[in-house]
Amino acid sequence: MFKVMIVDDEPIFRFYMRSKMNWNALGFTICCEAKHGVEALELAHQYRPDVALVDINMPFMDGLELAERLTASYPEMVIVLVTGHNEFEYARKAIRIGVADYLLKPFNEEELTVTLQKVKSTLQQADEERTVSVSHSTILREGFLNRLISQEFNMNAEDIEKSLARFRIPIPPRQFRVAVVEIDGLYQRWSDPKEIGLWKHTVANLLNDLVQGAGGHILFHDAEGRTVSLTAFEEGTDTQQFGIEAYRRLCQMVERHFKFTATVGIGSSADGYEQIHVSYRDALTAMRNKIMAGQGNVIRYDLVPSGQTSLDYVSAEIHERLIVHLRLRDWDGIEKLISQVFQDMEGSEQSVDYAYTVMMGLVSLCLSFAMESGLSASELFGPDFMPYQAIQSMTSIEQARSWMLELYRTAFATDKKGHSSKSKNWFEAAKAFIDSNYQDPELTVERVAGEVFVDPSYLRKIFRKEGNISVSDYMSRVRMQKAKELIGTGNVRLADIAEQIGYNDANYFSKCFKKHVGMTPSEFESRKHNP
Repeated sequence: MFKVMIVDDEPIFRFYMRSKMNWNALGFTICCEAKHGVEALELAHQYRPDVALVDINMPFMDGLELAERLTASYPEMVIVLVTGHNEFEYARKAIRIGVADYLLKPFNEEELTVTLQKVKSTLQQADEERTVSVSHSTILREGFLNRLISQEFNMNAEDIEKSLARFRIPIPPRQFRVAVVEIDGLYQRWSDPKEIGLWKHTVANLLNDLVQGAGGHILFHDAEGRTVSLTAFEEGTDTQQFGIEAYRRLCQMVERHFKFTATVGIGSSADGYEQIHVSYRDALTAMRNKIMAGQGNVIRYDLVPSGQTSLDYVSAEIHERLIVHLRLRDWDGIEKLISQVFQDMEGSEQSVDYAYTVMMGLVSLCLSFAMESGLSASELFGPDFMPYQAIQSMTSIEQARSWMLELYRTAFATDKKGHSSKSKNWFEAAKAFIDSNYQDPELTVERVAGEVFVDPSYLRKIFRKEGNISVSDYMSRVRMQKAKELIGTGNVRLADIAEQIGYNDANYFSKCFKKHVGMTPSEFESRKHNP
């Protein structure tokens, strides 16, 4: 819960603010109230609120002066001015002193909710930035959910239910529906990764408040950074109609309050976990048909004309593989996939609009990777980067292919020091699992990959890239290090040591030990006790 301080000299307004909203449901709690700026400074020192809702006109110290002093003393605090004064000078000065937003009295519940969600996104983003690395649990949860929607889905119901319980995801085996939300023109509108992340968080927070499934609702991001909404339903629910108004309201609120648009693609119904990836694929197909239906709308897969469902553009599988190659810095794989896309386009009879959409999808994927790496479009490609205009100026498929490869080459070759990549996080998560389970004789590369929800081949590449070691060699290293510790204690049988570190056969363990350490266990013990 984020703590809120209300600062206003009118008791009636403080009561209105306190009682109007369901603060807990929005992720906030009111920690204190102040009648004027002087009292607010004292309470801020005592309660350290995350958010201050501040009126401008107050006795002793007005809201602008208070905001300036709070910002100086508590730079991490988010300040929202609440006032009846609709004058540009106030707004301009407020922005200059670091105020996050500006609410004009009178405002309604929706306006306040939108403001609070934007504030919450700012606070959440700040929390993430203060965290040196993403927790293993978060990385594994994301990997599991992306595996559910992957074209390469290969988990059985039992494994899925175990993972759901492990990550405390409350979706029982019922009917499902996937919706995909994309901010239109995201990377053309903003180039700063922080700002892009903020707006994604804000839209996702609004969606989470609006959509409430009968059996459960969870949000996460797919490989390209789109918001994925997975809803579970009780048996017999009309899954296509449920929640449609909530998605429409999201699109309306985004356009009305943020002055940009978001498009929602709603997939087909899925019976059981095994069909979730089909619903996700259909949601992408629906969302990509915004070229026909228009941006800022809710597009249902079941209502897309049959001739348009073929406009699947670049398959989700190719996008997933491109992301993998980018994270592993595999240029040969990137070049091969992009060339394949352009070769397919050249041999098709689709329209120019189709080609533009395919290429903009590839651009968005590249920019999504850049943002993941902590880089902005302007940092990578210059302040005048306008991809859509560049694509429209192309005179041949070959020219467009060369331009796209150069775009990806620039992102591929640029690395921001200190950035903790997703492959690094998966590497650490896999190591942690091996460190905790080395004593299991059934531990294999495939099992480790399953636990961190990546493909075994991908995991092998991650270990080579991040640790310059194979997965099996790392397992052996951990086991042999533990074996050396056990041998050093003395009076422990070789068979017992082998069993404790995951070997069923003491002779095989002895051979592995000699290969790794350069001497047999008995020679190691003798040298350790008689140096």
